[in-house]
Amino acid sequence: MSGSIPPDGIPDRSAAMAWQTIDDEMVLLSLPGKELMGLNEVGARVWSLIDGTRSLARIAEVVAAEFDVTTEEAHRDVIDFVTELNELGALSWRA
Repeated sequence: MSGSIPPDGIPDRSAAMAWQTIDDEMVLLSLPGKELMGLNEVGARVWSLIDGTRSLARIAEVVAAEFDVTTEEAHRDVIDFVTELNELGALSWRA
C-alpha cells in the first residue's frame, strides 16, 4: 500500500521488497521497480524493527535509546523514513 501512513497502523515489510547487507551496508531492492536504496545505520535499524508487531511510536523509542537522540527527534526521523518507504511500496500495514 503506498500513500498515506495509517495513524494507528503497524508497519510490516512488503513482499515487494528484498534486502541484503553488503559490505556492512543494508540495501533494499524494490522488486517491481528494480530500484536500489542504500540505508544508513539508523535506516537499517528502523528497517530491522519493522516486523508487523511494533508501532511507529515503539520504533521511535528504540531508535531514541540506541542512537542517543530525543524521542521527538527519533519520531520525526522515523516518520520521514517510513513515509519514504511507504511511497516506494516497501510497507504493508496492520491495524
